[in-house]
Amino acid sequence: MAIQTETKGLSGFSLKIIGIIFMVIDHINIYLGNVLNLPLWVSLLGRFVAPLFIFFIIEGFYYTHSRQKYFLRLFVGGVLMYGINLLSNILMNNTTNPYTKQFDVFYLFQGQNIFMTLVLVLLWIWILDTMIVNHLHIARYTMLIIALVVIMPFIIISEGGPYELVMGLIFYLFRGNFKRISMGVTIFSILLFVHALMTYFGQVEVGSLYQTLTFDDEYMMITVLPFIYLYNGQRGGNGQKWQKNLFYYFYPIHLIIIYILSNIF
Repeated sequence: MAIQTETKGLSGFSLKIIGIIFMVIDHINIYLGNVLNLPLWVSLLGRFVAPLFIFFIIEGFYYTHSRQKYFLRLFVGGVLMYGINLLSNILMNNTTNPYTKQFDVFYLFQGQNIFMTLVLVLLWIWILDTMIVNHLHIARYTMLIIALVVIMPFIIISEGGPYELVMGLIFYLFRGNFKRISMGVTIFSILLFVHALMTYFGQVEVGSLYQTLTFDDEYMMITVLPFIYLYNGQRGGNGQKWQKNLFYYFYPIHLIIIYILSNIF
């Protein structure tokens, strides 16, 4: 059941286009913000984007004709982004840990990779749904619990993984109930805001409050709520294949361009 079933509001395709626009703004700010002298508050504008795509991952989990193919598309996208990040870091010599001044294998793969976050959250929710919906033998139930635990470290080290997993759980558990989704997202965002304040007041030399709140800014994920409210439950677009695959192509291409520009400037 979708959040709304009326034709008013915005379709999934329209919301994804909005998300893509703000995603580009966010990535430009990350890699070129200093060159362009963008104000710190620009970082707040795109905090709704990842939760919005997590929301559509949960919707897609129910609407897709094949969860296996859905998972595979995201996984291939994630592996592709690892390859792009690896090549970019090698060519730009971004493989040294700035603190130890030594080569660090983790820095080989640093960079944007929302695909891997999305596929890991999808897999986690898929396993959880299997446990909830099906009557399983205790042995298989135990194996699935172990699988959830094993996947967790990979989610923790993925881009925004812990935050997006919480959002995914909220969207999954309260699917179809905007009031409960709002409560869950609001409570989580308040906790993140309190954490940011504790960081500011509890540490020395963290900069101004403004600097802290525009750096430790995950609390702004609350801004996803108006977009979810406007979702009318319709796919949108005219059904052409390029519209379905737009994000899969656009995401790596725009990052390659931004990576190149950041190295030039």
